[in-house]
Amino acid sequence: MKTKNLESILQSASEAEKKQIINQIKDISFSDYIHQLLENKQLDKAEVIIESQIPRTYAYQIFQGTKQAGRDKILQLAFAMKLNLEETNRILTIANHAHLYAKKQRDAIIIFALANSYNLMETNELLEELHHELLGTFN
Repeated sequence: MKTKNLESILQSASEAEKKQIINQIKDISFSDYIHQLLENKQLDKAEVIIESQIPRTYAYQIFQGTKQAGRDKILQLAFAMKLNLEETNRILTIANHAHLYAKKQRDAIIIFALANSYNLMETNELLEELHHELLGTFN
């Protein structure tokens, strides 16, 4: 079910219906969701990890759910998976991080990059050009 539909149902539910509706909602882990995304978009996990520029071992731990990724790591994965803004904000939410917010300059740059299909390297070049912290650490 689409999130908007569920929100609408929840807002119009009666007291009698609330338990039945809420009991049907199954929490999804970040690990499960990202695997679902890989499958839906027909992406190769190893290629996404390479594109994300996250160290391989750490990335696999994120995918397994044994490490909780920080917001920037989630954003690196979003660029590697070529997600749009809505998809990126959804994985940020599932990972318990704040959405990208257009009134924050760094987030605005990232929103622009997502909207224009920038890859991670192009996004980091733009962040650097505008004097903001890069996504990821590079040695």
